[in-house]
Amino acid sequence: MAESKCEDVIRKKIAVVTGGNKGIGYEICRQLMGKGVMVVLTARDEKRGKEAVEKLKSSSSSNLVFHQVDVVDPQSVSNLVHFIKSNYGKLDILVNPTTPILIYHIYVCLCLLK
Repeated sequence: MAESKCEDVIRKKIAVVTGGNKGIGYEICRQLMGKGVMVVLTARDEKRGKEAVEKLKSSSSSNLVFHQVDVVDPQSVSNLVHFIKSNYGKLDILVNPTTPILIYHIYVCLCLLK
């Protein structure tokens, strides 16, 4: 019983995974999707990001979208924050295997959007 309650809670979660087009980021996207989490896969390279989304969608659910972001570009990060806020209104999970600087930029942008 407790397990199904946990799964119900996680199904309503929104996650952003940076560098989700390859390696550990890709696998994290796959695992989160398998748990019913809505995943925003991000990558610098739009073509590679979209290819990863198509590959993941073909083997799993459709709880996945792509958004291009360059984590060292504040405007790009701001665009990601705006996308998350306008489409989902919240962010529950941030997986950032690429660089810690993104966490700071997202925090600042979220503070400014309040």
